[in-house]
Amino acid sequence: MIELSTLRYFTSAFETGTFSQAAHVNGVSQPTVSAAIQKLEDRLRTPLFRRSKTGLKPYPLAERLYHDVIDSVTHLAALETRLLDEPSQIVRIYCAPDMLMRHIAPDLNSLRRRFQGLQFAFTDDARASDLAYVSDACIPETHSFIPLAQEVFKVAVARHHPLAASEEVRIEDLRTQPLIHRSYCPNADRMELVPSMVASVAHATNDQQLLDLIAAGLGVALVPASHGETRDDIVVLSLVGADAGARRTGLSHRKTARATELAKLLTKQKRYAHEL
Repeated sequence: MIELSTLRYFTSAFETGTFSQAAHVNGVSQPTVSAAIQKLEDRLRTPLFRRSKTGLKPYPLAERLYHDVIDSVTHLAALETRLLDEPSQIVRIYCAPDMLMRHIAPDLNSLRRRFQGLQFAFTDDARASDLAYVSDACIPETHSFIPLAQEVFKVAVARHHPLAASEEVRIEDLRTQPLIHRSYCPNADRMELVPSMVASVAHATNDQQLLDLIAAGLGVALVPASHGETRDDIVVLSLVGADAGARRTGLSHRKTARATELAKLLTKQKRYAHEL
C-alpha cells in the first residue's frame, strides 16, 4: 500500500517542480521527499520525473498518477478541519509587481494544506495586506519584514537574441537595444547607465508581463537574477563595467499574532541567498 505521506510529497513535487519546494510545502527535509519519491518509483518500477538543473519534468505515468490521487489527497488533508468544523479565515496577500507568483504559490499551498480553513484574498495595496511579498524598499509602515533573498540585477534578452550566446554584456553592447521599462520597481531601470540607449519601446506593469515581452523579442531589460531560473525562453546576462544594482526581498507581515505566526511558518525553510 502506498502511504498518504508519500502521495502528499509526490503531488507537491508535481505541483512545485522541485523536491526542495515540495519539502517546504510539507514541512520536511528535501532528503525525506527524495527518498519517498524514489521508493514510490521503485514500487511502480519506473521513474516518475526527469531530473534536471531546471527542475522536475513529469513522465506520462506521473501525469496519470497525479490526476488519479490529487482529489483524494486534498480531501484527506482537510479531514481534521472538517471534523472540527473550523470557520474559514481570510488572509490578505499582496504580491509586488516585481515578484513572480511561481516562487510564491508553493508557500501559499503549504498554508492551504496545513490550515484548510484559510482563504486567500489578493489586494493591490500592500498596506491593506496581512502578508506581503516585497523588496525592503517597499515595506509597509505597519509591517515587520523577514528577508529571504538578496540578488543582483542582470540584463534579460530573448533566447533567440544575438546577445544570448554571451555570458556577459557591456554597456556598449546595449546602446542600440530598445529598453522595456520597469517603472514600478525602485531603481530598477538604471537608465543613467546607458544614456544613449534607444528610446524605450514599452512600460511593463509587472515582471511576468515584462518577461513575456522580452521573450517575444520586443526589447531588453534589467531584471533580478533569479528571474532567469523561471523561463527557458529568456537569458539573463551579467553586466560588466557598471553596477546594475541589487535588491533584497522577503515577506513582510502585519504585527498581529496570527500574521506573525503565518509568516514564520512560510519562511521556516524558505531562506536562500543570491550572492551579490
